[in-house]
Amino acid sequence: MKSKFFKSYFVAIMVAIFVFVFDMLTKYLLISSLIPNVGDSTSFIEGFINFVHVQNFGASWGIFGGQTWLLIVISLVVAVVLLWFYIKKIKNSISIKGMQILLSVTIGFIVGGCLGNLYDRLVFGYVRDFINFQFINFPVFNIADSAITIGVVLFIVYFIIEFVREAKLEKAKKEAMKQPSQKPDSEAEDERVDEKIDKNSVAKQKNEDKNNKI
Repeated sequence: MKSKFFKSYFVAIMVAIFVFVFDMLTKYLLISSLIPNVGDSTSFIEGFINFVHVQNFGASWGIFGGQTWLLIVISLVVAVVLLWFYIKKIKNSISIKGMQILLSVTIGFIVGGCLGNLYDRLVFGYVRDFINFQFINFPVFNIADSAITIGVVLFIVYFIIEFVREAKLEKAKKEAMKQPSQKPDSEAEDERVDEKIDKNSVAKQKNEDKNNKI
């Protein structure tokens, strides 16, 4: 049982570390070498994606602009709540192994992304964004934002699968309760033997009564 917990935690930790390191590396290598100044840009895939240096003092789409410490507190609270939910779910889980891995990967993506942006806010006071879709009007984002988005989508998928699975289990339980209880074969056989003995005893008693009358 402990082995199951450690494997699940190991997957979540490794995914979170990978996301955090990858986010830090892309921010450092791309921003420092290609677009060091705010507003600098360079094409990655012409007409599709380019890299542009943006300092985001808010959250996604600019909400809570300038509320750095509020966003830090929110990030910490979200991370703690997710970790609490995850640990509780894994400990009490009777899910199949694949579902535990899915939840571990999901938590890893979200926590790793939160840590990536949290690091930026603590060190710089803003989040370093650089990925820009040129073909649509979409906010500039980073790897941490992408990881959080992927994690949220996986979270939704996880809950849908769990809901369907639990609904099927509940339906199966109700159907099992509706079916008449059947006695085990051994008990049924014992009852048949007892019934046969009773019939023989009655027949023997009748014969004795008949002989006594004669």
